[in-house]
Amino acid sequence: MKVGIVTFHFVNNFGGALQTYALSEIVSDLNKEKTIIIDYRHWFIRFTDFVRIFPITTNVKEILSGLTTFKERRGRIKKFQKFSDDYFSTSSIYTSEKKLNQNPPQCDKFICGSDQIWNPSITLGASAPYYLNFVQDKNKKISYAASFGVSEINKKYHSDIVKYLEQFKAISVREKEGVGLVNKISGIDAECLIDPTFLLTKEQWIQMSEKPKNKEPYILVYMMQKNDRVYEYARKIKELLNIKIIDISRYGFKKDFVDEVCIDIGPKEFVGLFNNASYICTNSFHGLAFSLILEKKFFIVPSTRFNSRIGNLLDLFNLELIEDINKDVVEKESYDKEKVRKIIDKEREKSIAFLKQNLFND
Repeated sequence: MKVGIVTFHFVNNFGGALQTYALSEIVSDLNKEKTIIIDYRHWFIRFTDFVRIFPITTNVKEILSGLTTFKERRGRIKKFQKFSDDYFSTSSIYTSEKKLNQNPPQCDKFICGSDQIWNPSITLGASAPYYLNFVQDKNKKISYAASFGVSEINKKYHSDIVKYLEQFKAISVREKEGVGLVNKISGIDAECLIDPTFLLTKEQWIQMSEKPKNKEPYILVYMMQKNDRVYEYARKIKELLNIKIIDISRYGFKKDFVDEVCIDIGPKEFVGLFNNASYICTNSFHGLAFSLILEKKFFIVPSTRFNSRIGNLLDLFNLELIEDINKDVVEKESYDKEKVRKIIDKEREKSIAFLKQNLFND
C-alpha cells in the first residue's frame, strides 16, 4: 500500500527535515513499504526559505558575518538536499495547488502533518493542499500532529477550515490548543498526538546522526530567533564549568564568549551536535524535543512567536522553566529522565496506535 505525506519537508530547517524523516520512517516501518513524500512546494514557503539565504536582520554585525559566510550557508543547503536525496522517496514536484489538483499523486492513503502546516500566517491563509483537499475520498485522509502554531485563528479563515476538516477520516493535532481550535471552528473532535520526532527512539536517532569532530565537553546553543537570555544561560554555564560554547548559527555571527559557530551542517550533523553536547541552551521547539529525546540537560527560553508549542511540551512532561542559573542548578539533574522516558514511550505507543488504526485497519 502506498502512503503519501504532505508537510514542510523541503525547507532549509532542521525541525522540518527531521520531523518529516521521523514520520516517513515510522509509517514505512508499519506499512513495510517506503512512504512517499508528496513534493508540494507552497510558493510563499519557497520564497521565505530562499530569502533566508541572505542575512535578514537589522544588526550590522550579523549582516557583515552573513555576507562573509555565504559559502558555508550554501554548503548547509547542499547537506539538506543530500539528506532529502538519501532518505526521502518523493513524488514529482508540484509548485502550485492547480498542478496538484490536475495530476494528484497516486497513493492509497494520505497524511498531512506534522509541523505548522495549518498556521495561516505561514501559508498566507488556510492552504488547501495542507488539508489534503486534492484527495476526494475522505477515508484516505488523516492528519498526524498537524499544528496551527497559535492559540487563535482569524475568523476569516474559519469557513475554509471547516470545509477542509469535514473531509478527514481522522484528525490529530500536536498541541492542546489545536484540539480546542478544531472543535471550536468545526465541532469535530481531534486527538492530541506528539511531534513525529518522538516516534523514533534515542538509539535510532543516534544511529542516523553524524558525530561531531569536537571531543571536548561543550554547551550547545540553538535558537530560532536571537535571544540574549539564551546566550546569557550559555555564558553563565561556561563561567561556572569552564567548557566551550558551540553555537548553531544561520549567518555565522559570533558573540565574544562563543568559541565556535556551526553554519555548514545538515540534519545528521544537527542531531550529532545535540547528542554529544553536555548542555543545551535553546528557544526552539525542536531544540527542546531533541534535548528530551537524547536525555540532555537543557535550559530553555520560549520563543516570542508560536510559544504555545513549547508550553505544551513542557506541560506534557511536567517540566518547569529555570529562571536563574547557579552552580547547584548547573550541576544537578534538572528533570527526572526516567519519568520523561516513560511519558515518551506512552505517547509513542498512542501515536502508533492512531496510525495503525486509521491507515491500515479499514
